[in-house]
Amino acid sequence: MNRILPLACIAVVLAACGSGAAKTPAASPTLSASAAEARLAKIVLTAADAGPGFTQEVARAQTNEDAANARPDTETARQQYADWGQILAYNVQFGAPPGADLVFNGKTARVMNTATLFHTNDGASAALAYVRGLAPALIANFLVNDGAGTKISETQVVKDIDFPAAGDESFAWRISGKATFAGGFTVNFVADSVFLRAGSLTGNVTAVALGQPPDRAALTALVSTFVQHAKAN
Repeated sequence: MNRILPLACIAVVLAACGSGAAKTPAASPTLSASAAEARLAKIVLTAADAGPGFTQEVARAQTNEDAANARPDTETARQQYADWGQILAYNVQFGAPPGADLVFNGKTARVMNTATLFHTNDGASAALAYVRGLAPALIANFLVNDGAGTKISETQVVKDIDFPAAGDESFAWRISGKATFAGGFTVNFVADSVFLRAGSLTGNVTAVALGQPPDRAALTALVSTFVQHAKAN
C-alpha cells in the first residue's frame, strides 16, 4: 500500500518565506545542465532523510524540454522557462517499508521532493509565483495514476494551509482524494505539499499519508533538512 503516487513533479520548484541572512544558493549565471544535475543530486532528500526503512524509487533529472513536453501548452512553457532562466529540475521519491502499517495513523507512506535551479534569484521567485497562482482545478490535474496500478480520483486542493515558513519564500497546499490499489482496496489519501525558494533554487517537499493527514512534525523536519541541503550546496 505504499505504492501511491498522488502528486506529479512540478518542474518549477518553489520557496519558503523565512530565514534572513542565512546562506542560500547563489545566482548561477553560467551553470551548465550537467553541473546543475550534479549540484541538485546533492541537494535533494535521501532515503535516510525520508525515514528508517524508506527506499528510493525515483531519482531523475528533468530538462526544460522534458518539462515543456509534459505540458499541453508546450510553447508557452518553453518561453516561461527561458524567461525565468530555469536550468534543470531533479526529482526523487521514496516509499515506506513494505508491509508497514500506514492507514489511519498519519504515518508517511511516500515522500516526494523536487529541486530546480535557475540562473537568478528573481527567476526562481517568478517561477514560484506562477505555481502559487495556479487554479485549484488545474493543480488537481497534476495528480497522476501510479504505474504500479494505483488509481487516483476525487481530488481536492486546499491552497495556502498553515505551515512554518522556510527558506526565502514558501507556501503549503493540501491535496486529498481517493487511492484505489491494484487489488481493489480504496482508501483516502492526504498529501501536504510545501513549496519554497532558497536563493536561485526552488523546491517542493510532499508527504503522503493514507486515511488522514501526514504527521506535521515529520514533514516540517523534511523541509528543514531540504533547506539545509540547499544552503550547504
